[in-house]
Amino acid sequence: MANTDLAIAVPATANEVAAIQREAEEDLGFVVERLHVTDEETYTLADTLLTGMVQRKDALLAMRKRATGPLKTAAKEIESWFKPAVAALETCERHLKGELGAFRLAQATEAREAREAATVAAEAGDSAGLLEALNSADETPPEGRATCRMVWQVARINEGLVTREWLIVDRKRIDATARKHRGDTPPVIPGVTFEQVAQIGARR
Repeated sequence: MANTDLAIAVPATANEVAAIQREAEEDLGFVVERLHVTDEETYTLADTLLTGMVQRKDALLAMRKRATGPLKTAAKEIESWFKPAVAALETCERHLKGELGAFRLAQATEAREAREAATVAAEAGDSAGLLEALNSADETPPEGRATCRMVWQVARINEGLVTREWLIVDRKRIDATARKHRGDTPPVIPGVTFEQVAQIGARR
């Protein structure tokens, strides 16, 4: 069983981390497979081990931060070099896509209206009007490399008219209500069953 002294030195090399990994994996076999809290003695043992485990984890996280901190700082600086140019190009990209999309949408709308006019002309027996409408119903896209796919998106929602099949449970709100609730009786939310669990905090 690995040493669980409270004073844990922060590792400094990859070899030290490898040694700590081996030690942690040895502890994993003991703690997860063999240690079960059944009385005060095993509770005290588990409590002591918990403190040691979180201290060793803190040490590893401190080493990781020391190793990755300069890399993150350098990456942030390099990102700042490219950010203005990328932002300018992205603004151009959004504008051009918007212009192309607006044109194609207008083209599709005009073609749809022409088809509707053709239907009306056909029903009225207006052959000249039918021919004119069909000629103007062409929505062949201009030549170019940009692709275009017509899709639908939500413009607005009248929640009072939405049927139950489109409603979703607000799990985050329910979880937040459960966390805030105190007392021996569970919170009351229709359709939701709560169970009480013990959350253990580890002290360093």
